[in-house]
Formats: sequence, C-alpha cells, structure tokens
Amino acid sequence: MSQTILQLKITLMGSQKPPIWRQVQIPAGLNFVQLHVIIQGAMGWENSHLHAFTDRWRSFSIGMPDGFDMDDMQDGWAVKVEDYLSAKGDTLIYEYDFGDSWEHRVEVQKVLEAAPGETYPKLLKGKGACPPEDCGGIGGYYYMMEAVNDPGHEGHDDMVEWLGVEKWDVHAFDEAYARERMLNYYNSVGGS
Repeated sequence: MSQTILQLKITLMGSQKPPIWRQVQIPAGLNFVQLHVIIQGAMGWENSHLHAFTDRWRSFSIGMPDGFDMDDMQDGWAVKVEDYLSAKGDTLIYEYDFGDSWEHRVEVQKVLEAAPGETYPKLLKGKGACPPEDCGGIGGYYYMMEAVNDPGHEGHDDMVEWLGVEKWDVHAFDEAYARERMLNYYNSVGGS
C-alpha cells in the first residue's frame, strides 16, 4: 500500500517583501510533534519556546509540551497530522513563542502518493531569512531589519551589537543547510 504525502507551504504570517516561507513534503501519518520539529528545522527556529497548532478560530490547540497545564490541550504526540490536514487547501495556524507570537500559516498544496525510493520529510524550497529569536515578533523583526541596515537609524548601533552583523540580508536562505537541519530535528524525535 502506498503512503500518502502532504505537500505543505509554511508561511510566516505578516512577513512581506519577501514573504518568508518554506515548502515541505511530509507523510500524512506523522504526529504534531514531528510536524513541529520539521517546521522548526526548515524555518530556522531554535526550538526554545512553547508552540501550538490551531485553526483560525482557535477552536482547538495541539502540541504544548508536557507539564504545561491548559484546558482542552491535545497532546501533539497522540494526534496525527492527517486528522486535521488531509485535502488540498486545508490550513492550520502554527504559533511559536507565545511572547513574540510567530504565527505560521500551514497549508496543504497537494496530496500525493509517495514516490518509489524517496524518503520523507523533504524540504523542497523556501524564501526569506528566518528572523532571529526574541526580536519582538514580526514588528520587532522589521524594526531590527531597518535599524541594522541603516547606519543613520537611531537603533543601528544597538542592533548591530545585538545581532553581531553589520547588515541583515532578508533574502538569505541556505536551502541545503535548512534541509539538513530539518532532518536532524526530525530524527531527534524518532523520525525515520
């Protein structure tokens, strides 16, 4: 029997010029912890904050780590991705870091059969640099980007010192590194 594969586009909501996104293919039978680490690795996050999956109405929540007491929270280890994402156009919201509130739109682009001899998950492509952790959410990211790239900006020196770089390339995306990082994260939670 052939394995169902979901092609997902993961877009950092509020990102613009360029929008920050990644395109991946995953087995539909993965759980939400596995999807979480795939997104972390592909996007470039450090996996150091809380996260949750929900829909646009916030009618459910999946994926909080053990020990975080919240009513109606579903365990990400126990819930399969295909229970919520199974058809082209299905979407979820993935929120990472409840302080900075990095919200990602996860959309099914295609439902495919696994190609013979291929291994999954796969990072297909992406665009845009992942923001640095703890920079203040999407608004803080654009402030940081403007300040670090403009030597005349009032916050330039502080941002250069904090980031350790003189310029921030919004287009920077190392696909090979992101692919390797995604697979390492995935394997760290028992992916195969």
